[in-house]
Amino acid sequence: IPTSVTSIGENAFEGCSSLTSIAIPDSVTDIGWAAFFNCKSLTSITIPDSVTSIKYAFEGCSSLTSITIPTSVTSIGERAFSNCYSLISIELPNSVTSIDDYTFFNCDSLTSVKIPNSVTSIGQLVFGECNKLTEIIVDENNDYYCDEDGVLFDKGKNVLYVFPEGKLEDSYKTPNSVKVIGNGAFYGCENLQSIELPDAITSIGNRAFYDCRSLKSIELPSSVTNINDYAFYNCRSLKLIEIPDSLISIGTSAFELCD
Repeated sequence: IPTSVTSIGENAFEGCSSLTSIAIPDSVTDIGWAAFFNCKSLTSITIPDSVTSIKYAFEGCSSLTSITIPTSVTSIGERAFSNCYSLISIELPNSVTSIDDYTFFNCDSLTSVKIPNSVTSIGQLVFGECNKLTEIIVDENNDYYCDEDGVLFDKGKNVLYVFPEGKLEDSYKTPNSVKVIGNGAFYGCENLQSIELPDAITSIGNRAFYDCRSLKSIELPSSVTNINDYAFYNCRSLKLIEIPDSLISIGTSAFELCD
């Protein structure tokens, strides 16, 4: 792409399944929606320093193994790298402040992710279907998020955001400080058979335990007021769940396919 180009438009190279390499010059400031969607042969890409935001641009680049994100980038948009099955690692620069919903959804070669101290916002199911992901590490200077044994929390550990799907534990004791199980927190954690929730829990988010197929037992504390949509969807090993007096709301399909 020549240096005269300043913008790559929407769907510009969508479905160019034989495209193996591309050079984006520093003159480009904007990469459009789905610009490289389903470029299945693209193996690596370097984004120039002139770009500040990565949108839904690389979904379905299933051969992409590495990507270089410059320090000019402050936001990574919804589904930006979803279904990039071969992406082994990605380094987020200390300029990124927001990571939107489903950004790395179904990147099932990712094993570890580091969250820099600049990040202030992480969307839902950012790492959903990343079934080899074993840890999320947060820079200790981040004021909004932290990790404990590779599990992602808010800074005060009041909200559990992500329990990585690739962790091998068959049981998990949630820290006593946790009050909210976030949306998709245990999504697809097929190894977990039992989860212990603390007495302070008030809300179980959308798809919180979605597709936890081995989950056999979970006790809802008397503080829980809400079980949101699809919370225990396809928890096919779950045989018994007791609803506490405190509960006032059960969302759509909360226990669907709990055979």
